[in-house]
Amino acid sequence: MRTFKVLTDSTVHLTQEEIDMYGITIVPLSTMLNGEIHEDGSDAEKALFLEKMMASEELPKSSQPSIGRYMDLYNQLTADGSEVLAIMVTHTLSGTVECARQAAALADGKITVIDSEFCARAMAFQVLEAARCAEEGLSVEETLPRIDATRSKTILYISIVDLTNMIKGGRIGRTLGAVSQMLNLKVNLSMINGALETDSKGRGKKSIIKRYEKIIQEMKQAKVEILEVGITHDGLSEYSEKIIQMLRDALPHAHFETAYASASVMTHAGAEAVSFQFLTK
Repeated sequence: MRTFKVLTDSTVHLTQEEIDMYGITIVPLSTMLNGEIHEDGSDAEKALFLEKMMASEELPKSSQPSIGRYMDLYNQLTADGSEVLAIMVTHTLSGTVECARQAAALADGKITVIDSEFCARAMAFQVLEAARCAEEGLSVEETLPRIDATRSKTILYISIVDLTNMIKGGRIGRTLGAVSQMLNLKVNLSMINGALETDSKGRGKKSIIKRYEKIIQEMKQAKVEILEVGITHDGLSEYSEKIIQMLRDALPHAHFETAYASASVMTHAGAEAVSFQFLTK
């Protein structure tokens, strides 16, 4: 019997089999585009959202679930006396974790909320570790150090090839954005302590491929053993497919999972962005 229940948000990259196996509760984030509200769903639904986003001049607006929605879920999950461990997307991408904390303070049962400091499959590494701990009969308190250890063994890179949404959203000034687009600049980022930081810049998609060639070499030289690779994308293209094959060739024993990013992440990253997340031994 599980000692506690696990809840997370829909920016996570989990398979349906994993969700069903561990009874994980997913709180969906929503995104508004052209007056339509889209809740994160299947890969097919995310692919459709991407098409609409690329065809629209309007920047989508993402929003976290309300405090009331969290409270309803918490009260349902704790009605039988269970504790809840909520693992949420990094606060630098969404206010979801803060809403989850505010709702936890108002709910009836015992709820622990933590900031994963990641998203997508990198967040799933922590969610799955928590679920395994619950299956093993560990308490929430005993589980937290294992989640911390998983977080410390996680690496996330993301490559942005189309800066349009970042310019529209004000994350890059319009003048700088126009110059960057004129020069065909592509940006590689890594997630450090929950925040995205510039890893490298280059002209054209070949610069992104070269960056991952270097990352693979660095891993080999450091003799880093990779257990899992998460690939989260806003539409795969020739350059990202090439990187995936490079990684599969270099890491033949690693487990790979690939999926579309959530609509809220697509909103920030734009079309053809791709993220690679690694769980090390």
